[in-house]
Amino acid sequence: MSEATHEHDHHGQLPGTIGHVSSWQTLVKVLVTLLILTVVTVAIAQADLGRLNVVGAIGVACVKAGVVALWFMHLRYDKRFNFFILVGSFALVAWMIGYILFDTMLYQHNVQDYKRDRQAPATP
Repeated sequence: MSEATHEHDHHGQLPGTIGHVSSWQTLVKVLVTLLILTVVTVAIAQADLGRLNVVGAIGVACVKAGVVALWFMHLRYDKRFNFFILVGSFALVAWMIGYILFDTMLYQHNVQDYKRDRQAPATP
């Protein structure tokens, strides 16, 4: 038995494969978790939380994406390098969204001035 195969035997894989086979109980737990998070997403969309609606929706979407990546894509059982790539990707997306939101808040007064000037009636 090769060293690579022996290293992953404790994950319950099929003999001669390098993948991971999840039990049906694990998949049901993941399904229930995703369904609960979907209900939370709908609840956030229905509630008026002001600016927290966007933060909440993005937060729940990130958690759902993490659950899908870790269990359905089997990153939980893969090499740690792939996990760090996933975390780094989430960090990059969070930084980009934060930068975009900061940038739009910075110029919000220009947008409000523009809307106010367009609504002002023209004087003859």
